Amino acid sequence: MSDFPKLFIPGPTHVSGDVLEKLSMPQIGHRTPEISELIDFIITGLQEILYTKNHIYLVSHAATGLWEMGTKNSVEKGVLHAVNGAFSSKWALSSKLNGFNLQIVESNWGDRVDVDDVDKYLSSGKFDVFAMVHNETSTGAMSNLSDISNLLKNKYPDVLWLVDAVSSMAGVKIEVDKLGIDFLLSSTQKAWGLPAGFSICSVSDRILKKSESIKNKGYFLDLHTYEKYFLKSQTPTTPSIPHMFGLKYVIENIKHDGIENRWNRHIDMANYVREWTLGHGQTFFTNQNALSYTLTCIDNVRNWDINKINDSLLSKGFRMDRGYGKYKGKAFRIPHMGNIYMSDLKEYLMNFDEVLCHLKY
Repeated sequence: MSDFPKLFIPGPTHVSGDVLEKLSMPQIGHRTPEISELIDFIITGLQEILYTKNHIYLVSHAATGLWEMGTKNSVEKGVLHAVNGAFSSKWALSSKLNGFNLQIVESNWGDRVDVDDVDKYLSSGKFDVFAMVHNETSTGAMSNLSDISNLLKNKYPDVLWLVDAVSSMAGVKIEVDKLGIDFLLSSTQKAWGLPAGFSICSVSDRILKKSESIKNKGYFLDLHTYEKYFLKSQTPTTPSIPHMFGLKYVIENIKHDGIENRWNRHIDMANYVREWTLGHGQTFFTNQNALSYTLTCIDNVRNWDINKINDSLLSKGFRMDRGYGKYKGKAFRIPHMGNIYMSDLKEYLMNFDEVLCHLKY
């Protein structure tokens, strides 16, 4: 058994040995033909996986920075933030601290973003940007992007749409161009199955155009800083090259397995965990119409001693999630994304069952 437990937390997720090996490839120069060839492969692969012709920027920092990249390059009048969990709340806080005119359309934790509520707020005409989290990692609540897309296209075509897909990108099918998402962001430590510290964003022509008219964006998060280097198949600053080698390998694996198979695998694992949950007399913290394909948040109605379960699972080589923030112990999450396959999931839940049996639950 490894000195480190296998991660069954919603991020960072488990990184398999073959992926880790790719992170130890020899370094190459960040202003060389070799890096441009690597970036070209990654960009083309990401465009295919995200169903987009948009430009893709590769960013060597946490996706939190992309929240501010999105808003700094788009907000002039105001930004409407949908808040239904911890991370959507933090994104709204980011906009507040940046001094933007903002309002929040709030849903209960565990609920998805309500399209009718969004409509009511946008009808005021005070906002030129709408920002939301697709898949709230804190609660396992996944919102319906198609409903939001239809609303924006039909009633608010001039509103730019920013979407955080940190725990859904690479695990859930997101057809960027069909939906009309202007700025889609993610990091690599969740459904991509890579270590933390690297991020990805898809950028539409509309937001690039809007960015041209916005002043005082600084240098580091200005889309046009990235665009200049995108056109040369490079990055503005020295990137995390190990992440790039790892991402190339993951893209190769996704293509080998089949992109549609990737989405179906995550759906199958989600269904397996849902059946396991109900079969053990537990229920979902998440609203039934918002259940995620990449993680399941379980309402601990049977009052299992989560700390004891955690300790026992650690002794078996697994690190479990014990719930987020104020819901710690009251709810817990099971991830099923990235390098977690059905066989891994079944192994984990089999060990979980053994622990439950020992603790006489």
